[in-house]
Amino acid sequence: MRRAGLALLVGWFISGPVSGQNALTLDTAASLDALQVYMCPIHSDYTADRPGTCPRDGMRLVLSNPFDVRDYRLEFNTFPAVPVAGEPLTLKFRISHPESGEPVTDFVRVHDQFFHLFVVSQDLDWFQHIHPVMDDEGTWSIDVTLPASGYYKVLSDFVPVGGTSQFIAHPLVTAGYEGDIIADSAALTPDTEPGKTVDGLTATLDYDPSPFIAGLYGHLNFIFTDAETGEPVTDLQTYLGAFGHTLILSADLVDYVHSHPLDLSEGFDEETGPMMFMIPMGVDAESLRGGPRITFDGLMPHGGLYRAFTQVRWKDELRTFAFTFAVEERQ
Repeated sequence: MRRAGLALLVGWFISGPVSGQNALTLDTAASLDALQVYMCPIHSDYTADRPGTCPRDGMRLVLSNPFDVRDYRLEFNTFPAVPVAGEPLTLKFRISHPESGEPVTDFVRVHDQFFHLFVVSQDLDWFQHIHPVMDDEGTWSIDVTLPASGYYKVLSDFVPVGGTSQFIAHPLVTAGYEGDIIADSAALTPDTEPGKTVDGLTATLDYDPSPFIAGLYGHLNFIFTDAETGEPVTDLQTYLGAFGHTLILSADLVDYVHSHPLDLSEGFDEETGPMMFMIPMGVDAESLRGGPRITFDGLMPHGGLYRAFTQVRWKDELRTFAFTFAVEERQ
């Protein structure tokens, strides 16, 4: 699995200045394993030498090692062991430290949840964003029902206390699937129309730049309107601590980008970088309303076709929009 932007993030830490109240370099740490700083659980490039909050999104800084980008060990099991399409299936996860192997039970709450789970079919027609629950023994579990026989990807997104953000993928194959995983990859076609309507809400999307270029950050700019009246929608409700969530996947299910809204009106500076449009901690999110414009960013590492699943909440109902677009290789 490749996580978009990871290589750039590591390179930035090693070659550039570290944001925060106190600049840290390799010379100030006895070793990478010993380095502990206060960092933002979402923006791991923002660090400080004392507790506080991240100026980009209001998240509480956590004590962690920004240089340690290893994947934690994630044990994944299903019950029954062989999933059957159309029947209830329980997904279970146990997380352990990559070095010690000790079970991990302390996690950072990010966007109102400790564990974000995405389940997507290989043809990219079926998508779920759900949240497992951990029991007293440290096992996470959740029930799903897969719609058809086939190959699926299960994407686990969480932040262990003391570690960096994790985005770990596992395959899932149902009983009765006799296809070829490579040959059956999603046959995507770029959208020819910029707008789509789901349950009375229309999302119109444009890309900046257009087309996207591999290896360069780009923006997905949404405008939401009432499908019946055509009027701009300004009463979008918050969902998981933000006015929207987007998961971008490559057609071969190798590259993933989990993105949240940006507030481009305030711009950014050299210390804090781009501003997230995340609801500050302690605010009554249910009383807030947003729209009609929402912007997400993403870095697609390779050329090809991608599909973005964007979720927003309006009139107390969650709506999911799927847009397909092409990314050109950088010349």
